[in-house]
Amino acid sequence: MTTLGNAKTMRTPSGMKVAPMSYARLEEVADGVRPYLPTVKGYGGGPWKIDCWRVLEQTLARIGYRHHLAGQDELADCAAFTVPEHKLVVLREDVYDGLFNDDVFSRSTVIHELSHIVLDHAVTLHRGAILGKHQFCEDSEWQAKALTAAIMMPLTACQAAHSPHELSQMCGTSYQAATYRIDRLVKEGKLDPARFAGGLFW
Repeated sequence: MTTLGNAKTMRTPSGMKVAPMSYARLEEVADGVRPYLPTVKGYGGGPWKIDCWRVLEQTLARIGYRHHLAGQDELADCAAFTVPEHKLVVLREDVYDGLFNDDVFSRSTVIHELSHIVLDHAVTLHRGAILGKHQFCEDSEWQAKALTAAIMMPLTACQAAHSPHELSQMCGTSYQAATYRIDRLVKEGKLDPARFAGGLFW
């Protein structure tokens, strides 16, 4: 499910309890998924920018998923959600329309829902779990957000960029998401902080 809010300020897990996964494992999953995703060709595209409209309309369809558009009155508190047992993605109409305007929130919403599918997050796995009473590594929303970032902004793109702004342009994400991604990879020792001198506020 794609909720409305700031993921970076999340203090307690907001999703359902699932099997734990580390950042390292999620990076491996992203590396396995990415080659199957179409990229944007021509102007505004590049080797890293995923064609999220085609992911929704074609890639998901090839694995048996369909999508349904809902009005804002129907999805007041979230932008999208996925029902794996019915192979269904429900997406708010304005979010779908945003895919045609290269809207970064719309783009990340599609990849977020794809992440839930890839990670096999099904409600049936969570019965009996108390919302928020588990670790972040066991949280379906934390996992989907982390996987979304790893899919949309792979390490190779982060190594090629010289600033969060450049990374966001290369990959079609928000500046905030690019900043957070670079910050985490620097802290893990996967990126040289000197490369981004003046580009981040540590």
